[in-house]
Amino acid sequence: MRGGSVLAATTSRVHDVLSPGEGLIGGLHLLTDGEWFWYTDLAHYVEHYHVPVDARFIDHARRRGWTPPELSDADLVRIAEVFFPDDSAPVIDDGQ
Repeated sequence: MRGGSVLAATTSRVHDVLSPGEGLIGGLHLLTDGEWFWYTDLAHYVEHYHVPVDARFIDHARRRGWTPPELSDADLVRIAEVFFPDDSAPVIDDGQ
């Protein structure tokens, strides 16, 4: 879940809403493997609270050997154009 490609990044900070102190989890980004989309905080909730994940996503990840493909910038732009049709320029972070 942490290995998806960043499709969109925000400056929003995400706090653990299930923790009494609401500790900081990190920044909020939208990740993808080219077929599924999820937010970065989902991994935290699965790891710490065993929040259930859609069985179809689990099957999908298992079929891929639990490793998402590395998407190129061109792949991410193509996906973003479909996912954000009204936005002129979504933020894409290639990790560099």
